Amino acid sequence: SGNGTEKLALIVGTAALGTLLVLAVGIVAVVCLRRQGSSASREQEYSDKPGQYLIGHGTKVYIDPFTYEDPNEAVREFAKEIDVSYVKIEEVIGAGEFGEVCRGLLKVPGKKESCVAIKTLKGGYTEKQRREFLSEASIMGQFEHPNIIRLDGVITSSVPVMIITEFMENGALDSFLRVRRADK
Repeated sequence: SGNGTEKLALIVGTAALGTLLVLAVGIVAVVCLRRQGSSASREQEYSDKPGQYLIGHGTKVYIDPFTYEDPNEAVREFAKEIDVSYVKIEEVIGAGEFGEVCRGLLKVPGKKESCVAIKTLKGGYTEKQRREFLSEASIMGQFEHPNIIRLDGVITSSVPVMIITEFMENGALDSFLRVRRADK
């Protein structure tokens, strides 16, 4: 009879566990469906023309440049065109995904000369690569914050195409952090 009680306890325990699993799966399914529904309504809330999804941040709205039919329009809207004669490349300091990264000087008439980082787009690029390269400037041009690298502008009217940003003395953040970690 002790054996029968153990079997009964095992059956009840298994049934209870099965019920809990079914409940857990049901809750997860409801949460996932709700989340999908709310993200869809969120997208509609932030879109101002079909196919253009915006990322809200407080009261400021950031626009994904890839939603423009003509990505060059995004570049014109968010990045200032700089005259190539205002930029002087001093030295190549690295290689980026699309070309070289250089240190140089930017001297805009009426403004103080400043040290800048210059990303160049190497020759022989496709239109898609040019778009991807310049999309970085379209994104950076929308941010104005002391903790984000400032975009000074772009040079698209001559070759090579360039993105001009403020120069960070410590280089790329990931390499700076790696060096700092190694020092400790």
